Amino acid sequence: MLQLKYKEIPEHTRKFMKKAIDSDYDYYDYAVNKIKELFPSQEVHILNSANSCIFTITEALPEPILVPDEGGWNGLQRSAKILNKQVQEISTSNGIINTENLSKYFENNDVGSLYITSLSAYTAEQPVKEIYELCNLYDVIFILDISGSMGDEKLSNTEYADIQVSSTGSPKIVNIENGGFINNITQKIKLNNHLLKTFKADNITCAGIYENIDYAEQIYNKTLKANTYLKKQLINKLKDDKIHHIIHENEYGLNVIITAESKSKAKKLSYNIRTQLSITKNKSIITTGPNYNRLKQPCICIETKNLDPSSLTIDNMDKLVEIIINATKE
Repeated sequence: MLQLKYKEIPEHTRKFMKKAIDSDYDYYDYAVNKIKELFPSQEVHILNSANSCIFTITEALPEPILVPDEGGWNGLQRSAKILNKQVQEISTSNGIINTENLSKYFENNDVGSLYITSLSAYTAEQPVKEIYELCNLYDVIFILDISGSMGDEKLSNTEYADIQVSSTGSPKIVNIENGGFINNITQKIKLNNHLLKTFKADNITCAGIYENIDYAEQIYNKTLKANTYLKKQLINKLKDDKIHHIIHENEYGLNVIITAESKSKAKKLSYNIRTQLSITKNKSIITTGPNYNRLKQPCICIETKNLDPSSLTIDNMDKLVEIIINATKE
């Protein structure tokens, strides 16, 4: 049985958040200024959740809103449904947008805005620079979700988006268990003040973000390194497997996706792996597809991003590989 720790608020951040309970400091302003330092912008808002951020952004977006057909975050579609906003999907290659196809889509369709996650399905990077250039060319508002890439110099670069949005919930790079922020970089849209006030984050959440966001690059790089190692080992072990193979073998990300024969076989494989894992808080690092937020095909996702940094060791990754490979043979 492999013992692993699920990602939680770091102790140093937890202590800082506790101090905020009795503090007279307005950590909202402190946290906003810290975000502006790391992600240069004139307008940043911290809200009580990433979904609140997405809802507030969606309310202000021009229609139709374009999203990838898989590998994104369905929070936008849910918000758009409530707001009666039109959403369209563009076909992708396992969640990755082809910029030539995107250019043709913009040429042949009226599009108001585009929302994507910087890491498709948390497993491969989107060509964010090229996408943003196309959006500028066709006057499309580009919203980039950087929840999984804070700390990545390219994917969270403010030069490649009109609006950035990020979750600081669990289990994310900045891990406060709630909260999120909007970075309205180009200010091409005006956000609803009533929604911003309604969803505004509390002082404790802001204190956590203020203290923890400095560690984003460190946490991101450690998770990326562990997941890259895990992926390479699995690619090697599965090279002769005719059924199971790794999606986006040559891309980097924070999880690994392995194909399965069917939805039922994916669930069985997931179960066989989970029975060999003991994860704190009775949590899991295995999800299955079809799933819009990952891939709409039978698969299992090894969510390395869900693990606490203390569990991201080579020894643990080697044991995890052994458990996964044995499960594929059952």
